[in-house]
Amino acid sequence: MVTVLILLAIFFSFFCSFVLNKQYLALLLVIIASSQMAPKAYTLIYIILFAAILHFLHTFLKSKQNKSFLWILLLPIAYILAILFIQPYKININHYLGYLSALFIFAWTALIKWNSKEIVNFLSIYGSYLILAGFIEKAVTDNIRVGISLTVATAYAVVLVVTWTIWITICFLEKIHTKKIIVMGTFLVFLAIILSGTRMGLLGIFMGLVLCGLSFVLSKNKKINTSKIVSYSVVVIITVLLLSIVVWKMLPDDLFIKKSFSSLLSGKMDESNTGRVVVWVSALNIFKDNKFLGIGAGNFYIKFKTFLKTTGLYYTSPALVTAQAHNTNLHAHNIYLMVLTEHGIIGFILLSIFIFSCLFQFFIYFFKTGLNPNFYALLSGFIVIAILGLVDSISMYLPTTGFAAWFFGTCASFKEK
Repeated sequence: MVTVLILLAIFFSFFCSFVLNKQYLALLLVIIASSQMAPKAYTLIYIILFAAILHFLHTFLKSKQNKSFLWILLLPIAYILAILFIQPYKININHYLGYLSALFIFAWTALIKWNSKEIVNFLSIYGSYLILAGFIEKAVTDNIRVGISLTVATAYAVVLVVTWTIWITICFLEKIHTKKIIVMGTFLVFLAIILSGTRMGLLGIFMGLVLCGLSFVLSKNKKINTSKIVSYSVVVIITVLLLSIVVWKMLPDDLFIKKSFSSLLSGKMDESNTGRVVVWVSALNIFKDNKFLGIGAGNFYIKFKTFLKTTGLYYTSPALVTAQAHNTNLHAHNIYLMVLTEHGIIGFILLSIFIFSCLFQFFIYFFKTGLNPNFYALLSGFIVIAILGLVDSISMYLPTTGFAAWFFGTCASFKEK
């Protein structure tokens, strides 16, 4: 059933792109389809890669704008080809094909001329899809934590909260939607995060509100001095914090996310916290022995089990038990550690160059043309991704690579003619 729906999404993406010339709708459908990519989903990854390449070529041949920035693609593609050629470790080909799919989604996104309205439309539809999928999942399965639309609850919550952060910042600054729609959208996102049971999602909502408030202050007072920025920042943070405490007190005590968060705030180490600490320690040990090239995408699970056996934690590790129970591929639960362990210092440097090239072009464009809501919104989204990346590996987790590609591709799309 899932495969059929994905094939339909890909088919309609070609219709939107080649017939209707609605690139952002075609892109949306491909990203929704890519959210089900998994290491063992051979057919799906091939379909996504094929679709991404065709869409990119179609847009590339029609585009008249500056395409020179796409030379940056040679960096990660050369890295992937080099790894496949020298094979310094066991190659999980589907991981690399999944990353390649994300690269072409990125390139396709970077060629589209995005404006505030198109970004908001894209995020409105994508966010509505995630929220609706979560509500339907809860009604049909009554799972304790929803998130199968992105395979796991954590990925679902993080992607949703980044989507919402960018959406609310643009909408609030440009007044694209009324305050009632903004409040209603925020409430639905909050409810979906609660159903996901993900503490990172709540932290993301808090950061999103703070960043939106600071963006409003900075956009209205572009010549404001440092002391006033600090003062306004403190006021915004305190206001959002008090609002968060009030809303938190109103939530039922038997909610999974409230019990989980209360355990964390009380200083207790629940299974989730213990599992992350063990995984981080393991990742540091793995990196120490594989500094330059890492262990390869998708090989963390095997190395982690070896680490647990040598430390005597094999049968008690919460992270391992959860991964085995849900048949998921365990990762380092930290985007920076994940890249360092699986791709080493070389891969980390190459990925950093790629990302900061996108951000550099993004900053140069807006500082030359003038800061606007798109700048504040995308910068806020990046901050949320970077901070939440400290406790999970969402951007490099296969089902979320499509959305990450859209984000950085959108940043790269703002370039001078």
